[in-house]
Amino acid sequence: MTSQDEFGGAWTQQKLGALGKYLQAYTTIFKRNPRAQFYSISYVDAFAGTGTLQRPELGRLADLIPEFEPPFDEYVFIEKSAAKCRELRAIAAGQPPRNIKNLNEDANSAILKWCKSFDAGRQRAVVFLDPFGASVKWEVIAALGRTHAVDLWVLFPYSAINRMLVRDRKPPEPWARRLTAVFGTREWEKAFYSTSAFPSLLDSTQRVELIHKSADYPDITDFFIARLKNEFKAVSKPLPLYNSNGSLLFMFFFAAGNKRSAKTGLTIANSIIGGCPSRLRVPRFCAFLRETVHSGMFPCFFAGFLSRFVPSISSA
Repeated sequence: MTSQDEFGGAWTQQKLGALGKYLQAYTTIFKRNPRAQFYSISYVDAFAGTGTLQRPELGRLADLIPEFEPPFDEYVFIEKSAAKCRELRAIAAGQPPRNIKNLNEDANSAILKWCKSFDAGRQRAVVFLDPFGASVKWEVIAALGRTHAVDLWVLFPYSAINRMLVRDRKPPEPWARRLTAVFGTREWEKAFYSTSAFPSLLDSTQRVELIHKSADYPDITDFFIARLKNEFKAVSKPLPLYNSNGSLLFMFFFAAGNKRSAKTGLTIANSIIGGCPSRLRVPRFCAFLRETVHSGMFPCFFAGFLSRFVPSISSA
């Protein structure tokens, strides 16, 4: 994030803490294992911003990547905003000497180009997809998987996706197209929506069909996991990230692209995720209540009653 961005919170630090632990383990393995030293390793942040947070107690993120020892052979930061890209270059200039590339490009387009030039025979990489909203196209994730040499950490925008999945009808076409771009398939309609048929009250020979959302957060998460497994050799359990009200904002996933190293990468990632403090009972309970209310399983009057005691269930 840049100095002009206020978005973020404790969940941001949890996300970056998990990523940082993995990156440290990754560079240690590749730099100290004689067989792994054959490869050049890169770190790619596709939605880089500048990585500075406004609240000092959450830490300074701009310094996170360059401080790793041993370092990556190459760092690639992609940022669409020209102003933010200039800030990135200024930050990089103040870091220890590193091979840092700052690309002022659209992240989706830049990653697709990067994949085409990637030499899987001599290179390995960790790619971090940290979008604002539902802006990562599935074709980008698929292209990274096809390299068979990339470890991916991707932030799945659960809250943004869930808002587009309206409850009493299918999403409007612009939202439907965005959902298809995120999941890479139109099959989300069958997975997330159900149709109920009833005899018409006016004409018993006619039937009325009602479409409603039938998926909750495990269904949506599992669908995304299944999609990732189509492209990668192994996929971690998710790291749920909540705001201070207990609202589920994101799911953070690790996916391993290389068959030989997938087991090791997955073990490390799952160990990191399992130890993250964001897996708290209270936020998860609040999220469960909110999802249950929104799914229609509770009557409206009960939802109002619950909202007095758990305000976060009434949030969008």
